[in-house]
Amino acid sequence: MRDLLDRALAWPRRPPGAQPEITDPVKLHFFHISVRLKAEDILTPEEVAVRLKVPESWVYEKTRVRCRNPIPCLRLGRYIRFDWNAVIAWLTEESAQQQNAARTSLPAQRKPERNVPHR
Repeated sequence: MRDLLDRALAWPRRPPGAQPEITDPVKLHFFHISVRLKAEDILTPEEVAVRLKVPESWVYEKTRVRCRNPIPCLRLGRYIRFDWNAVIAWLTEESAQQQNAARTSLPAQRKPERNVPHR
C-alpha cells in the first residue's frame, strides 16, 4: 500500500490555472461545480488503474459496496469517476491503518489453564 501511495504522490501535477482541454462530458459537468474539484483530478477507473499501476478489475472491485475498505468514488448513474485528491487521502489513511495494525498486533497468547481438580 505504501508503494501505491508513493506512486500517487509522485504523479505529475499541472500548475494551478492551467486547465487542459476537456472532452469528457462528465469532467466538463464537474468543472464548474467546485473549486476543489479540478477537471484533471476527476478520473475514470481506467485512469486510476494506470496511475496506481494496478489492473482495472482491482479498481472496480474496490468500488463495490461489499469491499471492506472501498475506494472513494463519484457514482453518476452507470458511470464511476474518482476524485484524485480523495484517492490519495484514501491511500494515506489505508497506509496509516496498516502501519498501526502492524505495531499494535500482539503475539498470540495461550489461554490460561483451568484449574481442574485431580481425581
